[in-house]
Amino acid sequence: MSAAVHSPFHPARRAFPVLRARRVADTAAFYERLGFSAGHRHPAKGEPDFVTLRRHDTELAVSRDDRAKSGEAGGTVDLFVFVEAVDTMVAALRAVGTPVEQEPENTPWGERVAYVRDPAGNRVGLGQPA
Repeated sequence: MSAAVHSPFHPARRAFPVLRARRVADTAAFYERLGFSAGHRHPAKGEPDFVTLRRHDTELAVSRDDRAKSGEAGGTVDLFVFVEAVDTMVAALRAVGTPVEQEPENTPWGERVAYVRDPAGNRVGLGQPA
């Protein structure tokens, strides 16, 4: 194998946009009308904070938008990229000057997740199974 395969910058196996919405269920229902099928839902019962959707090979997610409460500015779409090792990737990105917004942490839904900002200021989630 080439050295690039072992690099923390090796391409991920999967990436998808995360749409931000104040009412996750309503936004997910909109995409279901466009032919997407709902997948993972968190929490499993009641008003969801997060829903994944798939249509053929296309995947996206809808997540509750809490940024209005925090005063955070920005767009309404995040990119979420699955990587081999979140902690290693965050360290490698930090070493080249990438702003780290949230350090890696284990989530209730079974993933280890961190958030960084790309050079244009877009929020990018990095995840792996916990």
